[in-house]
Amino acid sequence: MSFAIVAEPLLGVYKGHVGSGQLDPLPSPARLHTALVCAAAQGVRAVADGDGLRPCDADRDALRWLEANPPDGIAVPETLHNGGAATAYRKEGLVVKEGRNPLSEKLVGKPAVSGVAVSGRFAWTWEQAPPEPVAAALGALCPEVPYLGTSESPVRLAVAAADPTHHLDREADLFTGDGLDLAVATAGRVDALEAAHRDTSVVPPLRADVHRSSEKTTAHPVVTTGLALGRYARPEPPPPPTPWTSVLLFQVDRPIPPERRVRYAVAVHRALVGLVGDGAPAILTGAYQPGVPRPSNRVAIQFIGPDAPHVGGTALALLLPRDASDVDLTLIRMAVQRLRHVKVAAGPFRVEARMEIPADAFWPVPAAGAERWWQTEPVAVPDSRPPRGGRWSLADAAALSVALVWRDEITASGRGDVRYRALAAAAAGRGVRVESAVRVMDGDVGRYVHKVNPETVIQPYRAVLTLGDLTGPRTIAAIGQSRHLGGGLLVPRDLPSDIVRRLAR
Repeated sequence: MSFAIVAEPLLGVYKGHVGSGQLDPLPSPARLHTALVCAAAQGVRAVADGDGLRPCDADRDALRWLEANPPDGIAVPETLHNGGAATAYRKEGLVVKEGRNPLSEKLVGKPAVSGVAVSGRFAWTWEQAPPEPVAAALGALCPEVPYLGTSESPVRLAVAAADPTHHLDREADLFTGDGLDLAVATAGRVDALEAAHRDTSVVPPLRADVHRSSEKTTAHPVVTTGLALGRYARPEPPPPPTPWTSVLLFQVDRPIPPERRVRYAVAVHRALVGLVGDGAPAILTGAYQPGVPRPSNRVAIQFIGPDAPHVGGTALALLLPRDASDVDLTLIRMAVQRLRHVKVAAGPFRVEARMEIPADAFWPVPAAGAERWWQTEPVAVPDSRPPRGGRWSLADAAALSVALVWRDEITASGRGDVRYRALAAAAAGRGVRVESAVRVMDGDVGRYVHKVNPETVIQPYRAVLTLGDLTGPRTIAAIGQSRHLGGGLLVPRDLPSDIVRRLAR
């Protein structure tokens, strides 16, 4: 657990202002530092300095450690600005002239400091604990801080455990990117605050206190020496898990027509199983013993191109599933190294191993000003017959196929048709959206599947869809009944953002 200073607003409200009176949404590291300086200079740990007080040496060392070590992270609870523009009136004992008669009881109106409702605690965290004397001094100083911001927001400050919600980005460009730009104390801040305090503590000369026909309060100048901006940003979310973790890419010596890809993928599959020999893993063969749980996905064989310049034209892609063991992957990679020729009735073709690519970095990045959608290539085939008990479309079948590929990330209750409908609905809840799904009826539709139940009606379709938050824009995947053998490959289609917004409406 990292070292942290935690602030608990006792009234559930934080009040503070910055600049010329604007609302301060949260206490910055610099405000924490200033509060500790005030406690060190005027609290029970302060030592005599002539007619005044100053921080003791141990506290000054701790404060200067804070200057050299800004917090590595901050914890920000949920907040809500709970006030608008308001004016506070009070008597300040000033002489205010209105017309010919000066008035000393005039009510003076000033903008009231609105507050921020807080649902938890603020915290400032350091990945490395400070030296023991510094930690001891900070632990003793924290209880001496009565409030952060204005005196209307009392606080309980302590050294305690906390986890940050935002981390300091030391390489941040403050003109771009997202995050919280907060003031942090730097070298010289303690000295500047002590010097400013000495200047304001000097008794002014009598001539500065002469009578005036109209008076007003004068705020002390804001000390900006020893301040810098730090960018605190939320950590990037972990990349979504991919159904297949990596891709073994092969160069193919001739284009593979889309309508023959399932047949050619079956030939590659047989060749690989033969190269592995006895004991070929089920993750490759697809043959599992009775009672053995089946993973969401197996080794998939797909053809890319020829309109894919990033892979050099037509290529064979062997997708390795996330659920495969290291032993199974080793056997498959050893067999791949010996794969040279693939026999097929239409004529053998040569393959040449090229490289292994992470599955989540396979496709090129989306075009500028566009959003990534996906198109099934050559077609996708539904994984099941339409469930009974209500309306069911090809778009629903596509959403179900997506859910079955990512079923480790999508949960649904029920069995049979009830579960299928629940899975399709859960996929939609993750942002899966099928913009179009059109049935393909161009001759022998059986060429788009390898094995199918004789009673099942084959309904190949082409679809354009988005995968929501299930995966990144560069991940290779396939859906549908033939996803492991040449069908249902999702190829990127980048649509201009303005068109996507119109489609959403």
